Amino acid sequence: MRFFISSIVICLGIIFSNILNVEARIPYTYLNIGGLTPDQQIDSCFYVYGRPTANLAVRNCNGFNINEVTYNSELMVYYINGGYNENGRIRAIICNEDNITTNLGIRVGMNKNDVLYAYGDPDRNYRETQGSTWCYLADSEDHPNMPLYFFFDNREVIKTIVVGDIGYYY
Repeated sequence: MRFFISSIVICLGIIFSNILNVEARIPYTYLNIGGLTPDQQIDSCFYVYGRPTANLAVRNCNGFNINEVTYNSELMVYYINGGYNENGRIRAIICNEDNITTNLGIRVGMNKNDVLYAYGDPDRNYRETQGSTWCYLADSEDHPNMPLYFFFDNREVIKTIVVGDIGYYY
């Protein structure tokens, strides 16, 4: 009888421990920095930030040309130029500017505790030689696993925020 009860307790422990390990996931609406989100048209970037300091073709992926729009090397927006139903669609936003915030108020220069308070525990946590990276994944049927990255320096201060992914295809 003890063996039977012990085995039930162990099985329930295994089941519940796996349930508790589910990733946190953030709403897709959190994938926003400076009023821009992946999947918007590049015209919305031009409307918000004006004329870019540079507009470069950076990569060709099977007929999809990835272009980079740069604003003073502190804000870079990657979008598709060409392709079926993809022309002008933003794929990723990279921000090194401390006066541009996410829609939850996080900006470059803030610390890990600020991010933890706003977004909760990250889905992925990478330790690197010069700091660490936290990754949050979107909970969305249309855009599953679309990432939001916070890159921290050795003092646990945000140095870069990345929304979306250039190589991500929905």
